[in-house]
Amino acid sequence: MMKKVFLLITLLLALMCPALAGAAETSSDRMILDWTTSKVWVNSGELCVTGTFVNKRSDLTITKLNDFVMRVTYTDKDGTTKRFIGKPVKLPLCKVNASSSRKMNFNFGKIDAEATNNWVTAQDYTFTYINGARF
Repeated sequence: MMKKVFLLITLLLALMCPALAGAAETSSDRMILDWTTSKVWVNSGELCVTGTFVNKRSDLTITKLNDFVMRVTYTDKDGTTKRFIGKPVKLPLCKVNASSSRKMNFNFGKIDAEATNNWVTAQDYTFTYINGARF
């Protein structure tokens, strides 16, 4: 009897909350989530980046950043152009509600650069989202 009651309650909750009962999707679509770099600097020999994720959709909630690879091209102190490609030391929690944005900082670890300028960034990332969720 208890098993039937539990199954009935679970079914009712699933029907009442279709967004929470739905499966999460993984994507790399920039039409859903877009990153803009606002600051790049070297702190104690480690490359740090600040930027903003913007959720462009009003019907999706971004729940997790799965992967983030950044390519940074910069001019070193001697005038040569160099490139750094790396992943963050640790991926932070990343929840971006529908039609909103979130400012984030990343630490990419050691870089062989000190006084640098002319930072240009490009990035590839994948993320998880839930359709219709608004929590």
